[in-house]
Amino acid sequence: MPCSRKRQLYVQAEPTTDSSPPPIAKRRKLEKQQRHRTPSWFWDNLSRQWLTPRTLREFDRRTEWPATPSPPDRTGKEDIDLAQLKRFARHGGPSLGHLRAYPEPETAVPSNRTMSSSQSGSRKRAKTGRESDISSKTKKSSAYDPAFEQHLIDHGIYPHGYDYDDDDGSVYPDNWEEINERLAQPRPSLSPSRFPREAFRKFEKTNMQALTENTVMSKAFPIIAGTADIPSQENLLFGNLKHLTDGSITKAKPDFYDGSRPADLNKQIREELGPYIVPSTNTAAPCLPNFFTEGKGPNGSTAVCKRQALYDGALGARGVHELRSYVDPETAYDNNAYTITSTYHGGSGDLTIYSTHPTPSNNPQNPIEYRMTQLRGWKMTDIPETFRQGASALRNARDWAKEKREELMIAANGKVPDAEHSDLVSSTQSFVSLSSNEATHPESETSTDELALDVGTFTSSSHRTPVKAQTNLPPKVSPNRQSMKASQVKKRPSRRPEASQVIYREPRL
Repeated sequence: MPCSRKRQLYVQAEPTTDSSPPPIAKRRKLEKQQRHRTPSWFWDNLSRQWLTPRTLREFDRRTEWPATPSPPDRTGKEDIDLAQLKRFARHGGPSLGHLRAYPEPETAVPSNRTMSSSQSGSRKRAKTGRESDISSKTKKSSAYDPAFEQHLIDHGIYPHGYDYDDDDGSVYPDNWEEINERLAQPRPSLSPSRFPREAFRKFEKTNMQALTENTVMSKAFPIIAGTADIPSQENLLFGNLKHLTDGSITKAKPDFYDGSRPADLNKQIREELGPYIVPSTNTAAPCLPNFFTEGKGPNGSTAVCKRQALYDGALGARGVHELRSYVDPETAYDNNAYTITSTYHGGSGDLTIYSTHPTPSNNPQNPIEYRMTQLRGWKMTDIPETFRQGASALRNARDWAKEKREELMIAANGKVPDAEHSDLVSSTQSFVSLSSNEATHPESETSTDELALDVGTFTSSSHRTPVKAQTNLPPKVSPNRQSMKASQVKKRPSRRPEASQVIYREPRL
């Protein structure tokens, strides 16, 4: 009995046939690998391929040969009708779509081993630029991939130090020196008397104990940024903005940004320029962002932080450019910067401030280029004086960006016509014009008292308020001439209120 029980257990442990579904753990692993695949057109549109693990995985995915199928079972072939089998084969044979990992026809025999998306193992979807057309089993490229920066460069978004072959300063904004002068202004809140050495030691301790990016941005960075009455948000996904490139990269999610209250900008403008100036689907979030900060913890990458700041600055500069074009399209390209980005690394204590400004492009596919330029940099954990300078610059940059937003929004709100105000002004002007024409008509022969009485009667019926006597009245008329005009008025066809509504006064002799 014990032996037979063991044989039964052994028989139950035998492997199943190839047609059985894969284990759950393996199936989840395969689905996870498919879900984390970058869209094919992201790699196709790169002007330069970087040798990274993700690039090699994409190369292997496109060029690997399919596995050799196992030979079919030959048992019972004497019972096969060859004529029926040939006819079945001519009609396409059996469907193999239910087999796991069976390759598509286009990848069965690849012609060469190159990075061509035509050899992709998965069926390519038509790209229309909309997010809904992207498969849910793909993962967009992010700033953690070196190819992300190359993708931005190919779309006219240049980081600091790019295209600096000539030293004529053409890549710098015209207000670069003006911004630096504003950043260098001291702040009373950071004077040695109000921010002593003990406060700096406290910042050093807080910064040293911040081991993650979230801790750096929630505890150490607020000491640098200070407290200001400026609308801001942290870690908010910019899901409402239009794609900056071709839709193959992730949506921006700044660690910190400043904007303006949506109520300060006219609703008509927010609806018209929403995909450029309203960053979040939550419409209560600050709009028109033009100040950003990206932070990293001690183990974070400085290169990734800079790529994120480049992406944020381009989105902010595009929004400001669209609103400036709404105000005055002729002065939209003034080669000035109105967007500030900054990076802070908790491990090294480096604070760097950049500006981003748009410039016209000769490329018809990318009519606008965005250039990131470094303004200043500080080692915040060096000495108290260096911290004061860096913190003052960051707080001055926030104030400067707020001023530029407010100036632009005031000018934009002035461009929107007020429908109620214009209707009221037009009706008032038409009433004044009608009254003035009746009072100064060249053919009118009514007396001054009659005109004043008529206007007063009409006004009282409309507004129920008496009309004040006019100061500049024409000279008085004699009683005889006045009675003659009164008789003429009675004979003329009435262009005025009914006779029952007009009261005539007998002239005093």
